[in-house]
Amino acid sequence: MNNSAKIEENNIYQYNLYKAKSTLWYFNNLINSGFKGYNSVKFKNCEGLYVWLENLKIDEEHYLGNLAEHEILQKVRIHDVVDWMIIEKGRLIGGYTIRHYRDTLDEESKMNFDIDFGVKIDDGNDFFKPDLTTPEGAIIKIEKYYSNNDLKGVFSCKDFEMEAENLLKERGAIITAEIKNKITEALKSSLIETFQSNEFPNFENIERCFNLVEEKQDQRLIEEKVIYQNGNFTFNKLWVWRSKEGDWKVLNLVED
Repeated sequence: MNNSAKIEENNIYQYNLYKAKSTLWYFNNLINSGFKGYNSVKFKNCEGLYVWLENLKIDEEHYLGNLAEHEILQKVRIHDVVDWMIIEKGRLIGGYTIRHYRDTLDEESKMNFDIDFGVKIDDGNDFFKPDLTTPEGAIIKIEKYYSNNDLKGVFSCKDFEMEAENLLKERGAIITAEIKNKITEALKSSLIETFQSNEFPNFENIERCFNLVEEKQDQRLIEEKVIYQNGNFTFNKLWVWRSKEGDWKVLNLVED
């Protein structure tokens, strides 16, 4: 499959590269488990051109596969890969640079691109690791704890003091230690009451895709699109903060 096209390398493109790198673990797990569908990775060749390597096997720190345009067998370091994709039930998963290029097109060009590509391209499904190493992973992790009604787990993904500071700044309030402590305790109490009322949200059997809305210092405002099995979807915008220990913590929800 030849998917080389001129791509505008802006901030959105950089975020898409980040998403590709951060979700590569999922792709590798699929390949190692014997995934039989179409699969490929994108890398820069010795001529400085981005090309795709198809039908892969993993050999320690390398991919083995065939070049998409010439079907020549080649070995590529996993570290050198910038994108990945699979085709699952006629649908593109991954392919972040492809999605980025497609999003730059007008509607008519986008329709023609889809026809030529021959595969369904929707919002996809972003498989970040459910841990605190990325803002998106922290959101997924806390949502798993919500679904399991695990209050202790939810608390481990939060930083109420920083959340209180955020809320006070948003309201333009004067921040004192006393006021900050009161808001911090109120946030904790509210979460406990929600748990005791059995009102934790459930995020089982959903798909997710993420966008970066804003960055400030050590915080990221992440938009999460939650896609349900019936096709309905909702959006959440959440500030996520990188703590001094390096873990990302989920802060306040931002209302539109």
